[in-house]
Amino acid sequence: MAEANLQPDSTEEIRRPLVDVEFQVSQVIERLEAGAGAGDRNDQIHRKQSAGFLIPEESSLDEIIQSIENLICKSDSGTIEDGTWPLPPLNRISRISVLAHSVAAYAGSLERTQLQKMSAQINSDTTRWLSHLFRFIDCNACYHHDQLEGLVKVTRLMLHYKYPRYLEDGGGALMNQLPCIYSSVASPLGVVQHLCRQLGLPLACIRPVPVNTVFGSNQTMDVAAIQRMIAEDVAANRIPLIVLADAGTTIAGHSDNIFRLHELCRLHDCWLHLRGHALAALAITHGNSTIPPRISDSITLPLGTWLGIPGLPTVTLYRLLESGAGARGREGALPLLAGLTSDHSARRLTSLPLWATLCAAGRNAILARLTSAFHSCALVWAEVAKMPCIRILSKQPGGEGGAYSLADLTSKPLNIALIFEVAVSCVVFQFIPQVSKDMVLGRVPSYYDKLNSWLGQILQRDTDQINIEICESETYGVVLRYCPLEAPDEKWKPDDEAVLTEKLESFSLCLEQQLDILMATVTHKETFLKLVDQNNTLRLVEMPSWAGLGGVRYVPEGWEELLTDQAKEELNSLNMSLVDSLRATDAAFSLGEGSDGLVCVRFGMVTADTDVEELLNLVVCVGKEFEENSKVLESMTEIVKKGIEAATIDLQRETSERLWQEGLLRHVPVVGRVVDWWSPPPPAGVRGRTLNLRQGTLESTENIYKYHMQIPSGTIPHGVSKAPPPAMVQTPVGEGVKLPESMNSSHSRTSSHSSTTTVQSSGQPPQLSQVVIEDNRLGNADANKT
Repeated sequence: MAEANLQPDSTEEIRRPLVDVEFQVSQVIERLEAGAGAGDRNDQIHRKQSAGFLIPEESSLDEIIQSIENLICKSDSGTIEDGTWPLPPLNRISRISVLAHSVAAYAGSLERTQLQKMSAQINSDTTRWLSHLFRFIDCNACYHHDQLEGLVKVTRLMLHYKYPRYLEDGGGALMNQLPCIYSSVASPLGVVQHLCRQLGLPLACIRPVPVNTVFGSNQTMDVAAIQRMIAEDVAANRIPLIVLADAGTTIAGHSDNIFRLHELCRLHDCWLHLRGHALAALAITHGNSTIPPRISDSITLPLGTWLGIPGLPTVTLYRLLESGAGARGREGALPLLAGLTSDHSARRLTSLPLWATLCAAGRNAILARLTSAFHSCALVWAEVAKMPCIRILSKQPGGEGGAYSLADLTSKPLNIALIFEVAVSCVVFQFIPQVSKDMVLGRVPSYYDKLNSWLGQILQRDTDQINIEICESETYGVVLRYCPLEAPDEKWKPDDEAVLTEKLESFSLCLEQQLDILMATVTHKETFLKLVDQNNTLRLVEMPSWAGLGGVRYVPEGWEELLTDQAKEELNSLNMSLVDSLRATDAAFSLGEGSDGLVCVRFGMVTADTDVEELLNLVVCVGKEFEENSKVLESMTEIVKKGIEAATIDLQRETSERLWQEGLLRHVPVVGRVVDWWSPPPPAGVRGRTLNLRQGTLESTENIYKYHMQIPSGTIPHGVSKAPPPAMVQTPVGEGVKLPESMNSSHSRTSSHSSTTTVQSSGQPPQLSQVVIEDNRLGNADANKT
């Protein structure tokens, strides 16, 4: 695309500036989307940019955009099949958000007074809309791109509020009275550590609060424990600063007892901050006209995650500080000191993309999307609860026993506590064989982690319409999590009931099938371990990352005593050949490797009708067959070696005898020709030797030269009335070498392919020149000396 194509139509002499910006941004977006599937179209473009220095020449707009296309779309890692990275889809609202980012950057060039007026209007509108949408009245808003930035600023606000000399003295104001930050032990520790790093506070300020052990969820904060801790801190001359509570914990989505925590914080003049996906449920109660009571002092709203729109800022809503007439000026300035409000010196419009997104979507579409997310969680929870051997770690939608529905939040009087009980933001479950209701919740064995990882990968592959995430919890191990509020959605209209029902049926069917396979694998694994332990030639191989039955290694008897480096290579070769043969029989076999570096036969997942004993017997039978064939090669090699040695000795002896019989003069140059002319030499005697592998004898080759074919002893060739006479020379060479039974049994090859090795003489001491081994089952060998 030429640079002129990115410009608006030049026929219009007067264009609005934002129309030009919108046109160019739309062109760039369309070009990037087209470039994602353009293949090698941009590979021919010469890249002028140097890796080390800025180029001195100017770059056109077309070259710059082509460079951006290569950076965004092209993949040099080789992991993408077509060499391009897939771009996230952009719907109408996402495009408006991207455009708003460009307009916000463009507005930074406005005059200061004009920019301040525009910023005040946009921030005021956005704050008012969000305040009414999420039922958080009489508040102000802070817009930031770092998700923890609002929490840092709120904590700094409380430092200024609790320590009047904090602005002047800094950390020195905290020496006599240490501030305390309370957070649940079930919450991520990195959050409070980040707070201390950003504010320069010692880690001693962190006060981890234990979780409930008797009443309530074992993932929520123990209110009685935090009440005792605050009383102890006040008595020890420490200042309770802020309590970090969860309305939807990070993984399982449980909510703390927010009402009791709020009353406790008001009693001790401590700040309560809420975070979590369950806060989105405040918006779906908008049909209820009751004004809700304040539930906390501040909340964090990750709207970009909830709405599935990239680039939206995170919003922190916080209450306005109540102040008396004498202190009104100081407390009114605290948000500015903490950085929660802008002093209009920064020439940025951080809230403009969110303002544009809210305008483009409208309240009804936002409420419909959030309601659909909570509704789908309730349906998925109901489907998962039907499955056996599943432990659900998230709470049940609708409260205890599922007595309420989402419709009750708008039809009945508003109850904030009921909101966080009815609306569940995620469904977290885990496969555990033979789970019981009275089972103590705790971390599962490591083998179950592998089974749950396998289950999650299968569900991600086969049921992509239900977005399943594999997570690891310190408390429970590997779990599977469904959270629609974190899943990007390219279409903003929620699915109707028929489409959602079809998705759930497909998900339920797939989950049920995979659970049957998991249960069968766990059931058969005990039999598998027992049978492997009883077998003399199979060794169990520990495979920490494998979820199937396990791995075994076929080890012939006696090999473990002399396991040298060469023996290890032969053992690896034997098991690799074993796996290749087994995979042609059953796809459940695969090649694995143990912690000792040796390969093994790996057993995958099995079904209920699988006969594990039959599979292991198959491994043993095929292994013995390969082992026997290896012994055949060893025996044949020994016989051929001895046969060649015997043939060499015979031919040397007969050559010497022939030399003395014919006379020395026949072998003198020139003289020998005269002697041959005067007295022709007698016909040659023995022509050579042939080695019969089946009988282990060395025979002369006169019959081969007479009949021009290899004829086993005792057979009558075609066109001959009687069998040829036995060979003139027959020397046994197989003494001490025992051939396997398969060599003496009937063979599949025809009689014209006898198992012989032929050694021919040319009048000189014979030397081995070529050995050819061919047979359907490694049982035939030919060796020719020319």
